Amino acid sequence: MRPVSLALAVAALCLGCGPAADLVAPATTQPSLAPPKVDQTPQARLSFADSVNVGTPSLPQWVPSAYRGDGRLRGGTAGSGALSNEYQGSFCGTTANIGTGTGGQSTQFAFDPDGAWTSSLPASCQPARFVVAYINGTAGAPGVTRQHMYFPNLGSIAVGDSIIQAWNNGTLAELGQGRWFDDAYPPAASLRLIRLANVTDELGRSVRQWRIETRGSHRAMGAIKDPNSRKGGVIPSGITYYMPWAMTVTEVP
Repeated sequence: MRPVSLALAVAALCLGCGPAADLVAPATTQPSLAPPKVDQTPQARLSFADSVNVGTPSLPQWVPSAYRGDGRLRGGTAGSGALSNEYQGSFCGTTANIGTGTGGQSTQFAFDPDGAWTSSLPASCQPARFVVAYINGTAGAPGVTRQHMYFPNLGSIAVGDSIIQAWNNGTLAELGQGRWFDDAYPPAASLRLIRLANVTDELGRSVRQWRIETRGSHRAMGAIKDPNSRKGGVIPSGITYYMPWAMTVTEVP
């Protein structure tokens, strides 16, 4: 959690024009004795699935995931078969948090693999964290993205419930195209956001957990620059891509 820096007003000295004039310091020159405000938004831990079941529980069909982790755990060490990738807010320059909807917080989940990364971090955190993206389908060559990812309303879902929500991945600048998971552009399909049962973390706390996953066709609409826009507009390409993927998100109070 990061304290918000206190701005101390600089004393303004008024040099009067007459001999009787006093030096005047406004009341705001005194530092506040109130404790600094602290960001109470819970951090988040997340991992991308390496493969996704696009079949049913009774007839599973496992396929490679279109978005995958960079093969490192939250502290930058190599992943394993049990957990191939992991990211957590305030570890190795990653920013990740999810609001509770209380105390002025939103219920958005926000993730940036290298949002606070610097070259002064330990060797295990070098290079900056990233996400592997198969934007042309898992049969093609992967790209690397460090884009912010935002998922509104995730923190507002009740246990056992789910919502269907469009999501646009803004990889246009990095990878030449964006990807829109959105029912409005069939056969592309919006994502499913699921509130799972609470889990017990390593400190014995009951914490919230979610799953974000593709559904339906598991396809995304391509997004490209609008050649007729002077303001850098983005338009659908008319081509969809098979991109099944899933992510598990866990609250870190």
